[in-house]
Amino acid sequence: MIMLKRHHVLGVLVLASACGEPATPTDAANKNKATSGQALERIFPLEDGNLYHYVTKDGDEGGMLVAKVKRTDATHGQLQLSNKTNKFVYAADGVTYDTGVYILKAPLEVGTSWPGEHGGPVRIGAVDASVEVPAGKYTGCVRTVEEGGALPPAKRYETTYCPGIGMVLLVVSAPVGQARAELKSYGKPVVIPQ
Repeated sequence: MIMLKRHHVLGVLVLASACGEPATPTDAANKNKATSGQALERIFPLEDGNLYHYVTKDGDEGGMLVAKVKRTDATHGQLQLSNKTNKFVYAADGVTYDTGVYILKAPLEVGTSWPGEHGGPVRIGAVDASVEVPAGKYTGCVRTVEEGGALPPAKRYETTYCPGIGMVLLVVSAPVGQARAELKSYGKPVVIPQ
């Protein structure tokens, strides 16, 4: 069994938080519409308040992961998981964790590469991938692959990001098996009136 860790699933999605004054209602409305203006935000969009629900499979074991987006300003935000918060930054040349490690890097072209989160090189393997997950069928997606890394056994992280959504699929492969996280649903939470 590979043990698909929550921070691996959405660590791929998330990055850095800014400190500041408490939000006013006007600030909150603007934050919901915050945009960095960076081209990569089309593939890695995080809208304040959205929830992402992933179904996970690690060997024969199934599970789920839910993450909530909190956008702190146009270039900073965070993804709140049940056990941690990942922070992100929209930088001039990509999307990074607050540590500076890239999740996606420009240009979005096959072959673009950078040092990965797990110690291996990441490369863009496709910019026109199609994928089907429980949330639907998507085209025009970007697929990244990170192989190798500092810790044995060597793992392969294949992540698919789709326009207007973000990460829809993560597949982690190792000599001992495979783990997956597939997007089941995303969007604003439903408020049921009392």
